[in-house]
Amino acid sequence: MNFCSIDDYNFELPSSLIANFPRENRSDSKLLHFDNRLGRCSHKIFSDICDLVDSGDVIILNDTRVIPARMTLRKNSGGSIEILFVKNEGNNTFRAIYKSSRSPKLESILQNKNLKFQVLEVKDNTILLLNLNHSDILDIFNNYGEIPLPKYIKRESTIEDCEKYQTVYANKDGSIAAPTAGLHFTKDIIQKLKNKGVIIKYITLHISYNTFKPITVKNYLDHNIGSEQFSVNKTTFNAIEAAKRSNKRVIAVGTTVTRVLEYCYKNNIKKSYEGDTDLFIYPGFEFKVINCLITNFHLPKSSLLLLVSAFLGRTEILSLYKTAIDNEYKFYSYGDSMFLDKK
Repeated sequence: MNFCSIDDYNFELPSSLIANFPRENRSDSKLLHFDNRLGRCSHKIFSDICDLVDSGDVIILNDTRVIPARMTLRKNSGGSIEILFVKNEGNNTFRAIYKSSRSPKLESILQNKNLKFQVLEVKDNTILLLNLNHSDILDIFNNYGEIPLPKYIKRESTIEDCEKYQTVYANKDGSIAAPTAGLHFTKDIIQKLKNKGVIIKYITLHISYNTFKPITVKNYLDHNIGSEQFSVNKTTFNAIEAAKRSNKRVIAVGTTVTRVLEYCYKNNIKKSYEGDTDLFIYPGFEFKVINCLITNFHLPKSSLLLLVSAFLGRTEILSLYKTAIDNEYKFYSYGDSMFLDKK
């Protein structure tokens, strides 16, 4: 196996450029536009996106909805344990990542004044919990959980986050993190795009811990990317095929959309489909679907940085990141965005 060093995808980011709060107006975020045809970048704001796309282009968004997936409970010993929802496992059970000074014991009860769960399995940093309550699991988290802001945001979640850490088109519960490239869109921008003749389509990928799981191995080929649940409708594939026949652009909003579309084409899926994707996109990957990518700025040495490097090239991406840093763009979930236009 070849050695591909994750250290080649490192960069220094001043802490002042980490966005800890959302902008008051979503579409006021900065937009770094890279035009591959001209080989140059330009500085815009996100609302300019309407001027950068043409009638017949297809923009594809991830309509997953972030659930308040973080919750603090008490163990039988009285100690606290923080859980982060991962996914439903069926039979009224769900898997969660946990954080506690000591691992919970099998068959013990985790509870607070409103809720009770029983520990069925402890495996690595995850636990399988049985729901002992009368409510549905997702309803429980929606009623009692907290918005799971990323750990690099050093503050408690607020009421504002319940709105701003959610896309305006989110409608399918299941993610523990936002598809952040979509956070810049407003309903007004989407309508303006439609009025211009741009085709708007949606996929659903429920973002799990796997999306932002750190790469802890030196050789990133040894990284386990995990899998995530997704669904896509045949009408999305129809729109993509029509765009390709007309020499129009297919624009993925975010790395999650990219993974779903490329996974489907790699596996010859062009009909309505529900399943899991475990596609790990890194430099050398041959893209079959997208021409353009709208994405935020990602963490150093992350699988998301590998994906955008695969799309544009490592040298080019790191150069654009340096440009963004020099121009004080904000990074990560609540940060600014880039439009990589390769066609």
